[in-house]
Amino acid sequence: MGKNAIISVFDKTNLDLIANFLIKKKYTIYSTGGTSEYLKGINIPHIEISKYTKQKEILDGRVKTLHPKIFGGLLGTDSKNHQKEQKSQGIVIFDILVINLYPFEETVKRTKNKSKIMEMIDIGGHSLIRAAVKNYNHTIPITKPSDYKNFIKAYPLKQTQRKTFAKKAIQQVANYDNAIFNWFDGNTKDEYELRYGENPHQNARALVNNDKFTQLSGDKKLSYNNLLDLDAAVKIAYGVNTKNNICAIIKHNTPCGAAIEKKQTQCYEKALAGDPLSAFGGIVSFNKKVSKKTAELLKKNFYEVISAPSYEKEALDVLKTKKNLRIIKVKKINQKLEERSFFGGTLIQDTNNKKTSIENINGINKLNLEKINFFVNVLKNIKSNAIALFDENSLISQSGGQTSRVDALQNCLHKFNLKHKFRKIKKAYLFSDAFFPFVDSLAIIKKQKIKIETYAPMGSKNDPDIRRDIKKHRLNFFKLSERHFKH
Repeated sequence: MGKNAIISVFDKTNLDLIANFLIKKKYTIYSTGGTSEYLKGINIPHIEISKYTKQKEILDGRVKTLHPKIFGGLLGTDSKNHQKEQKSQGIVIFDILVINLYPFEETVKRTKNKSKIMEMIDIGGHSLIRAAVKNYNHTIPITKPSDYKNFIKAYPLKQTQRKTFAKKAIQQVANYDNAIFNWFDGNTKDEYELRYGENPHQNARALVNNDKFTQLSGDKKLSYNNLLDLDAAVKIAYGVNTKNNICAIIKHNTPCGAAIEKKQTQCYEKALAGDPLSAFGGIVSFNKKVSKKTAELLKKNFYEVISAPSYEKEALDVLKTKKNLRIIKVKKINQKLEERSFFGGTLIQDTNNKKTSIENINGINKLNLEKINFFVNVLKNIKSNAIALFDENSLISQSGGQTSRVDALQNCLHKFNLKHKFRKIKKAYLFSDAFFPFVDSLAIIKKQKIKIETYAPMGSKNDPDIRRDIKKHRLNFFKLSERHFKH
């Protein structure tokens, strides 16, 4: 029985290599329109698919390989019934499928023309690959020009090698389908070059929606850590719908400064005052157009990245004088899902963006709902166990990543007393990302020299004791509607 191969490719790279090899190994090659013309040009003997099927290509080439005589040759097994049918129908058995798909993703990058993009959704090639994968014991799918040499070197293939080619083929189909879905969903991603990951010894890459942000200035591209910190900064800056200005300063994926104010310059200065030492080398994000006055203040400090929805021309002129400063324009975000990997796969969840409400446990709440939601939005970007302390409109201390809530509380208050002892702060607002399990935390709050109003979820089995202690010591305490763990 003779050996047969189908060649149907869009990308003709190294096609002469694989075609000549197949001829050398006594394969009869069957080929489609454009590929056939190419093979004629390099003098490779072959049979045109349309002559074999007795069916011309139709619909401007949209239908050329969708035919029983082709799929029957790809899907047949060693069973007597299959062989009998193949023989009676004059079906050629195909041992090898050399194929690649229309360049859908490349077309999306190159043009916004919907009809051109739609024409790059491969139908026949996609179906041929799936057929060969299903029958990889008999038909080997080769879908990448870069694998031609690997195939030639390994020929004849062992069963494990056949399976490897099948896995590569179906992975390519899966990626292809995912790219099409993302385009229909308005969520196209491109590879973003990274020098390394969190550390220089870690290789890394990023897949990004390029329409979400634009780098306006800076000699270097954003790094892996820059992108993580920028994500936290933007979530705080854009997390509350407000007419006021918001500024967030992030260091090591943690807010070290955040403020909400009417004037942008005051907003930035308040955010910086939260922890000016930690802000050095951080990332600063704004929710409004950056003004020239704000840019002049930013220029006085060293930052890795500045982000905002837009910039005044004069502000850009000021910031661009710092060559190492990356200036990023970030669109408003509307992220509905978030995902991360773990040892067994991928975790996917809704984003933590539910608006907060409160219940008075004791005292009268003086904060408006906008500020409460802003303070919570800062809090939920601090790793659990998290405690955050605010004045009337800005973050003044925080502690996160602690294994006990009382440690987080003590660290937060210690930092506040250490860094802000010269500031005349008479009252502060303390936010906790989860409930206080014991009254020891309330005793620590009560001992502070400044008046502290506390906002925290409840739900502990010790809630009755917590409520009694709050009433007994006349602590102002307000229950948050949601827990806000971050791991």
